[in-house]
Amino acid sequence: MKGFLLVALLGAAMPGLGTAAAQTAPSQDAGQMRSPAPGAPARVPLPPADAPLPYQPMRVGELENREIYSTRGEMLGSVKRVVLDVTDGITFIVLERGGFVGIGEKEFPLPADRLYTQGGRLVVPGLTDAELDNAADWDVRDQKYREMADSEIINVARR
Repeated sequence: MKGFLLVALLGAAMPGLGTAAAQTAPSQDAGQMRSPAPGAPARVPLPPADAPLPYQPMRVGELENREIYSTRGEMLGSVKRVVLDVTDGITFIVLERGGFVGIGEKEFPLPADRLYTQGGRLVVPGLTDAELDNAADWDVRDQKYREMADSEIINVARR
């Protein structure tokens, strides 16, 4: 009798606890998030533990001299340096192309958010050999750019 009374009292305090059917039946809103009570912190669903991060933090020193490819697998050039536009905070990867042993190469600034890593390669979508061949050379000595140190970290998108 005491056990029945205890279950009845708990059932009144906590709806659904008093019956075995309510204890074993799955909730109608299973898998859905409920709205938090006013004043309670919002619950944000976490990604699965094995989900890849959308960005890969990389040291500037890791990026320098790495090859950059088109989405078709053509090698477009390599990373000469990484610079920061001090006027607006945009990070650029400076692609070096052509030349021989440091003579006659051209440099092209690519916004870092335009690159991504895929299978260990740096890839730039929508850039072709012809576009690079026809582009004007770029001078990094412009005062609004600061070359980033090898130890500085930037985020590169992953795919």
